[in-house]
Amino acid sequence: MSILQRKAAPALLLLALSTSGCVSYSRGKEMDAEIAALQGQVEQLSESQRQQSAKMRTELEGKLTAILESISQLQRGSADGGLELERLREELRRIQGLLEETKQKLAAAQAPPENGVAVVVPPNAPPLPTVEAELYRYGYDRHKASDWDEAVRALNDYAIKFPGAAQADNALYLMAEALSKKLDLPASVRVLQNILQKYPAGDKVDDAYMLMHDNFLGMSRCKDASPFLESLIADQPQSNRVAEAKKKLAATKKSCK
Repeated sequence: MSILQRKAAPALLLLALSTSGCVSYSRGKEMDAEIAALQGQVEQLSESQRQQSAKMRTELEGKLTAILESISQLQRGSADGGLELERLREELRRIQGLLEETKQKLAAAQAPPENGVAVVVPPNAPPLPTVEAELYRYGYDRHKASDWDEAVRALNDYAIKFPGAAQADNALYLMAEALSKKLDLPASVRVLQNILQKYPAGDKVDDAYMLMHDNFLGMSRCKDASPFLESLIADQPQSNRVAEAKKKLAATKKSCK
């Protein structure tokens, strides 16, 4: 993060290409394959992360058992082992903390929620508001304060709990922005896909196209970035972002090798 699922990107990109009229069908098929390959890379990374987390959990549990045994032996021995006992207790606390963090990462590595992303909640995180308006305001304020991790946590919770709310697409867009700021670009792309697929009549579609473009540029995939701006220009001619999109599109095409 910011993680993709198999189902969304190819269909979404082909939709963008077909509506723009600016890219050939054959190039569209090539891009479709490239996006699918990118998804595969991200999924492999996810699986690798799950395997690494599981391995680390096993290793930490082994260390924890060994430390507990050492402490038990020292407690049964003489008082001369006081310093060593304290050192082991400190190491025990450290290992317990790492083990808890690893368990959370393993839980978060499971399939992300339908309308959100997988989020690792810090142990000391404050409880989130439960009232819709208060939760959105909290996420909005955290975003405005550039507290990206907390903004993602709150807005993700909002998107999952209130998918039919008037602010649902806005919450997703703010979350996508925060994920981009965290340089979790694949996760940001996945959230933007949700906007374009589930809220096509909402007021964040043009913004989603713009951020899609920026995310793909950030992933050094400039040829895959342009169609999103082309779709914005063709499909949203009344948008106040068309002029900016045209400038960005020209710059991207000029620099893209």
